[in-house]
Amino acid sequence: MYDDIKVNYVGENCYSLEIGDYLLVFDYCNGILNIPDDKKTIFFATSNKDGHYTQEILKLFDMANFSYVLSSDIAYDKGEGNVIYLNDDGLSVEKLKDLYKKKNVIFINPAERYKINKDIEISTFACEESGLSFLVKIFDFTIFYTGESVFFDKGEESTGFINYLYEIFEREGEVDLGFFPIRTDGGVESFAYPKSFIEIFNPQIFFPLNIDEDFEMSKEFSASFTENPTDVRSIDEDNQEFEIDMDDWE
Repeated sequence: MYDDIKVNYVGENCYSLEIGDYLLVFDYCNGILNIPDDKKTIFFATSNKDGHYTQEILKLFDMANFSYVLSSDIAYDKGEGNVIYLNDDGLSVEKLKDLYKKKNVIFINPAERYKINKDIEISTFACEESGLSFLVKIFDFTIFYTGESVFFDKGEESTGFINYLYEIFEREGEVDLGFFPIRTDGGVESFAYPKSFIEIFNPQIFFPLNIDEDFEMSKEFSASFTENPTDVRSIDEDNQEFEIDMDDWE
């Protein structure tokens, strides 16, 4: 079905993954993104916040050939039951109406499941006022991607969030690839939550998010896990590529 998985750290909070016939792109907002002609491309956006989403992904010349799984806060607020215009930089009402009619654009809320083709099942989660977390099951492979880190803006671990992670684990089990912030939205280094994430979900490979070009912090976090069975990767630069050989996969 597939021999390897190619992971590319695009920049900001964005990674792309090539797996089988698919290219999965999470939280693209800027940077160099190479889209192979022979892949079915799916864009995911965990939030409408800066660093997690750009309207440019909806303006691609061959948009009809792509799929979009977007956090519902990108499209609307539920004010008096109506779809309303978000802000001056948001999508126009006309554009929103057009997007809602498209079968390849999915606006998704927390605690929902959605299938794309026969190969991909998507589950969504959210804690308090944070953006979405995506759990993506593709073929026999499971990816957990959490974009925003607003839920630990003080850098201090909370029992509520740990319970939230355990609740997801009890329903979904371990994951193969984990993507999780190692820095708060306030710019503070915070290793407690990603360590808890790794201990609970036991991903085979972990990639850091919310680095904000602080590649040394990424290396520091990776070095703290040398005795852990999870392979914690560090980032050296934008558009860094990683190749996961499935022949070596346990």
